[in-house]
Amino acid sequence: MAPKVLIIFGTSYGRTEQYANWLADALRQLDAAPEVEVVSAQEVTEDQARAADSIIVGGSDYGGFLNGAPKLRKKIIPIMLEKKDKTAFYTVSFTGPYSKAFLDKQVAKSYTPALTEGRPVYHLRGGIDFSILSTAHKVALRGPVHAWLIGKNATDPNPAVTEMLECYKTGKSEHASPDQLEPLIEDIKAFL
Repeated sequence: MAPKVLIIFGTSYGRTEQYANWLADALRQLDAAPEVEVVSAQEVTEDQARAADSIIVGGSDYGGFLNGAPKLRKKIIPIMLEKKDKTAFYTVSFTGPYSKAFLDKQVAKSYTPALTEGRPVYHLRGGIDFSILSTAHKVALRGPVHAWLIGKNATDPNPAVTEMLECYKTGKSEHASPDQLEPLIEDIKAFL
């Protein structure tokens, strides 16, 4: 009987769900392919979590809040603790790995240190399309952009900051790619 992998995602604009589907497709292509189910954090049930052998959680980051985390904390985290050695996490944000230290803290805060400590955590790059951003997210981005433009980082920002500043001018920038999932897939293969 094939192991069951449950991929839970929380998304605002669809990129975290896209990564969940890319991950599911990649896992289904493995030689000893597991059964894979993809479900949103808003719709996941305790029964789905209990039936899974492995649980992978993806959340989109907007200002340090991981989409879907509050729902999981209430019902799914206790079940995941029982499967801790077969769990992994990923976040999706514009800056991805460039914000690793910050995002590692947000993952631990959102899903509890007891669950996340020692588990695989990956930070993947997404994108921004200002034409579909909510007003709240547009306003929230103005603060960091303004700080980068006038602050010390303006002369030597990391590549993601440079791209965000350019995106602010052009209105759109996309960095999502299934290739970013390769290290996470290797970790999942190790505990299947």
